[in-house]
Amino acid sequence: MLQRVLQLRKSAHAVAASEGPQVAVLLPLTDAYVRRERYIPVSRRAILETLSAPDLWPGFDPASVRTCFRYLAHWRHLKYADQAVDLIESYQPFNPDRDIAPSAIAADAGGEVHKQAFILRVRDMLERANYEEIPRDKLQALVDEENPYGLDLDVNLDEFSQIVLYVRGEGSETVHPELTDRLRGKKPVQISVFQRVFLLICLKPVEERVKEIMTAERVSDAKARKTVAKNRKALPKTIDDSHVYIKMFKDMPRPDIEVIFPNTRIKLRSQDKMTIGASAGGGIGMGVVSTVTKVVAAALTPIGAALAILGLAGAASQQVAQVVQKRTRYMLKVTRNLYFHNISSNQGALALLTERAEEEDIKEELLLYALLAKTSVRRDELAHAQAAIEEFLTQQFNVHVAFDTEDALSRLVDTGLVVEHADGTLMAMAPATAAKHIDDMWDVYLDKIGDAEHAVSAVPSAAHAG
Repeated sequence: MLQRVLQLRKSAHAVAASEGPQVAVLLPLTDAYVRRERYIPVSRRAILETLSAPDLWPGFDPASVRTCFRYLAHWRHLKYADQAVDLIESYQPFNPDRDIAPSAIAADAGGEVHKQAFILRVRDMLERANYEEIPRDKLQALVDEENPYGLDLDVNLDEFSQIVLYVRGEGSETVHPELTDRLRGKKPVQISVFQRVFLLICLKPVEERVKEIMTAERVSDAKARKTVAKNRKALPKTIDDSHVYIKMFKDMPRPDIEVIFPNTRIKLRSQDKMTIGASAGGGIGMGVVSTVTKVVAAALTPIGAALAILGLAGAASQQVAQVVQKRTRYMLKVTRNLYFHNISSNQGALALLTERAEEEDIKEELLLYALLAKTSVRRDELAHAQAAIEEFLTQQFNVHVAFDTEDALSRLVDTGLVVEHADGTLMAMAPATAAKHIDDMWDVYLDKIGDAEHAVSAVPSAAHAG
């Protein structure tokens, strides 16, 4: 099927070229194609089973096709296992949850240079997992977006030296207003929902933040320190600037994105303030009138006047309690959001991210290899190959993606399964040959591990040296 779609693409392109230069439109401009992501929302198993169907491989041994696919997947898994070990090892100096002895970490491993190198590796893994970044210059606009029926929150992004925010999979859901809002005529609204959210943050050192506030607000050192202490009052005492904090969330409503930050503060919405203010003003006003009347009537009775004043205080405290109750409901909603939307944290989040990156690479390689193994494609025809794979995914799984052909091709060439000739033609090994090639690579890999172990054992230890 992939081969047939590609031939149709090539034929259409040839006809268009013969009719003169035109703008190539590879996909219909419907709503389904307005925003396509690189992420392939189909499982590896589903793609493998579909691509290895015998009717798609006439003239090939079906068993060799499946063996080739499985070998390729296991080879990629092996390479990612090594990367996961290295990534988690580089995270240990900055891991707030580490359970290894400080003496097991190199003395210079926790410096700023190593931290930045670690963050770059995380970014690379996020790209491999087909996440999309929300840059910091656009993040403030995102957190300032109005939430029609949810929480109204405030977060100070200036408290962080590093904010790495990536999302993957954007859907929508209908938010129904509460009863009081429905009575005021509010209707259900559609909001965007990020299916996966990855957040990495580093807190700024206190001294750095104090200097920033002194310069920006032109205040004294003491005043700036009070501001920093106030802004970080809600943060746990264990949080410090030497750690790198990582979180992964699911199904996070776009308007509630502030919830994922640890320094989020709850604010009352304008309509809530008006409602509470009106009820409080009315309640306290009636209390004042009643109290004044009673005080005048009981002017000669001190006990009666005292009781009237206590009644006024009770009316005021009742209105204050309404405000506290409203804020409490907000806090409970924040807690529920974090509890049910949180997937993983810190080292666990890194392990999950690496697994997702491996999954995406395998799916991309299987799709592109299956196409190149059955038909020849030149490098300048990769746009047609990309469109063919995207159309295949749409027809088979009803998903619309922006397939990353160049990335998948670079890995297949690096593995040796695809060779690029001088004229730009891309040729893939036949499935049986490819399976044997991967088998040989596995043997070489294991031999290198054995050679490395022998080399280490041949070096005299410090205890026996001299």
